[in-house]
Amino acid sequence: IQVVQDGTKTELILNEGQAIHSIYDSQNLLTRGPWDYMAIADSFRPAQAAEPQPKSVAILGLAGGTAARQYIAAYGQQVQITGVEIDPVILDVARRYFHLDEPNVHPVAADARYWLNTQAGKYDVIILDAYRQPYIPFHLTTREFFSEVRSHLNPGGVAVVNAGRTSTDYRLVDAIASTMAAVYPNVFLVDVPSFANTLVYASTQPTTLDDVKHNLGLVSEPLVQ
Repeated sequence: IQVVQDGTKTELILNEGQAIHSIYDSQNLLTRGPWDYMAIADSFRPAQAAEPQPKSVAILGLAGGTAARQYIAAYGQQVQITGVEIDPVILDVARRYFHLDEPNVHPVAADARYWLNTQAGKYDVIILDAYRQPYIPFHLTTREFFSEVRSHLNPGGVAVVNAGRTSTDYRLVDAIASTMAAVYPNVFLVDVPSFANTLVYASTQPTTLDDVKHNLGLVSEPLVQ
């Protein structure tokens, strides 16, 4: 576990240092990374009459809590966030260096699939952020697991996976997306321009690209825009 200062940014780097797992910047909420794109997950559902406002979010792979902070900045204290992280030391690091101390964030030290099977409730959005080489937990990549995730989503709820890749090698992204497509009626992919990541969004109800564009057009919150 490495915590690195880069100008105004604090970065969490794990394992062999191949990827940044969290960013905290006291000067700028936007990271230009995958965490920003997680905040629009609730738009990947059938067309809504009002701006998407998720009330409950589960993050499997909390790390330093960047995604949790984005949701709080965007949707305020009304959104309740449960963050699951397998390593309790990382949760301590998140509190000490990444200012993860909001009252509506509830950190849990557990294996994500075990927690899902034994403690999880129902959520508007479930974020899955554990898919970066070289350590991808195989038990979080199966059809059975994504079915379990779906069973914990509210009607119209959305699962979003942050998948690592290179500029040319999309095999992991394709494998995850095709597995999710066997469980969910629609799957959407968004490449993150500044990072080697693709976000895979899966809706529990049939959703078209026009639905997504309509919902994004309702967004007025500046951070989400």
